[in-house]
Amino acid sequence: MVEDRFHIEMEDISAFQIERSADDSFWEEIPYNELMEKVLADIPEEKLKRFLGVVRNGGMFKFGDYFYRIKAD
Repeated sequence: MVEDRFHIEMEDISAFQIERSADDSFWEEIPYNELMEKVLADIPEEKLKRFLGVVRNGGMFKFGDYFYRIKAD
């Protein structure tokens, strides 16, 4: 669970398998803790909220060199 600076819970994606892709053709899994601790650790809160909201609602989010999404079955 991630909270903003006002201790309000943001979208929770921890229950889902997350994937990333550099070109939207080959997807690789990325563990949630690695995503949060290494990839998203130092981004501004508003961008983190956008990332979590887009991914949680089934979209892809481009961040850095990768697209991120919830794993498609």
